[in-house]
Amino acid sequence: MVIVRINNGLVREDLGFGTSASLGLNYLIKDRISSGEELFHFGFGESPFPVPLPFFQGLIENAHKNEYLNSQGLLSLREKIIHFHKVQGDFDHFTPDDVVLAAGSKELIYHMINVFSGDILMPSPCWMSYAPQSVLSNKSYYIIETDFENRYIPTARNIETTLSLTDPDTPKLLILNFPKISDVCRRNNTIILSDEIYALLPEGTVVTSGFSKWASMGGWRAGYALFPSQLANLKSAVISAGSHSYSCQTVPIQYALNYGMDFEDELVDYIDRSKIVLEMCADYTHRELTSVGVKGHPSECGYYFMPDFEVVRLADIPNGTELSSRLLNEAKVAVMPCDPDFMGKAGELTARLAFINFKGAEAMKNVALLENNQDFAVNFLDKYCQPLTKGVQATKKWSWKTEGHKVADVPRKVSGFNLRKLSVDDSRKLSIHDLRKMSISSIRERF
Repeated sequence: MVIVRINNGLVREDLGFGTSASLGLNYLIKDRISSGEELFHFGFGESPFPVPLPFFQGLIENAHKNEYLNSQGLLSLREKIIHFHKVQGDFDHFTPDDVVLAAGSKELIYHMINVFSGDILMPSPCWMSYAPQSVLSNKSYYIIETDFENRYIPTARNIETTLSLTDPDTPKLLILNFPKISDVCRRNNTIILSDEIYALLPEGTVVTSGFSKWASMGGWRAGYALFPSQLANLKSAVISAGSHSYSCQTVPIQYALNYGMDFEDELVDYIDRSKIVLEMCADYTHRELTSVGVKGHPSECGYYFMPDFEVVRLADIPNGTELSSRLLNEAKVAVMPCDPDFMGKAGELTARLAFINFKGAEAMKNVALLENNQDFAVNFLDKYCQPLTKGVQATKKWSWKTEGHKVADVPRKVSGFNLRKLSVDDSRKLSIHDLRKMSISSIRERF
């Protein structure tokens, strides 16, 4: 029994946070859609593709497993995770003993912040849970300013400026994944926590990853972190924290992943197909919105675009909250404002747009048309990803109208890829494995 003495209320007054902004918006929009309302849900980053069959079958084969495993995770699965990253060319300095499994990488990030002894640094904008997790952990956190011109990537000068505000004797945990900062971190006793692959500071970078995005398994809660050998004490502390909270990653999930990871060719093919679809979606979203004056850098990975709607500010839209509200009420488009949800600068009109509001199974299947040198479906995105194209067009028309233009004069839509009939002969036939190495522009040049 734990006895708690009640003083001045039950909840810490310094928290001030509700449900995660992205999850809260997702619940709200799904409720409205289920009631029959047509909305374009760009507010939540949930992969549109089906779970890869090897993992699906693996769960069927292992659903009966009910014993506890150790908190670090199944050794054979950790070995396969390391092998998979090496095959993908990500890095080669981690070993299976460096891997820690958990119920999603969010859990690992929280425990890492919690056990860390120093201050937390994070760029603006950034993931909406870093600050709440820091507060929950009673940690001081500092914001590193970024700007559009530098693609919202912190520069060494930005980092140095922020570090000058902190106690130089206190260790720092920097949460970001950008190059050209390793020297700054080495000089300032700073560890990097990266939620993607960042190996330019191998001795001081913890990489978090998982199966949520590339394998479309967000609801399975299957994440992991890779700790360099130099940070073994931090790894041990995180494992200990896990043993006192979630105990271990869900056991049938671990065995399902362990089973599925043996089907390497199928998984690589799955990645290749989904990557091509997402590249088309990213290109389409960027081209359509920038055609009406919305600023934004082309998405280089994942399935997010960060448009800057500064062009509509004069329409009495002073901040991100008003921007997202107007978009939802007037265009039926749901996005997440960077101010305040991602700790963006106060008053900026940027938003996070997840261009994946469609069911991706048919799109993934029909990408194979490229491999067989057949006609690529004209208006591919209109055919297989229609909720995306309709939502982007609604956003485009709203922005154009809100800027003060007539809707009838909105710039003409450029449909999908509209690739021509393949002219390459059999000796130059493109395989899916060829395509995954090509950029959008180079794919266009080949057709």
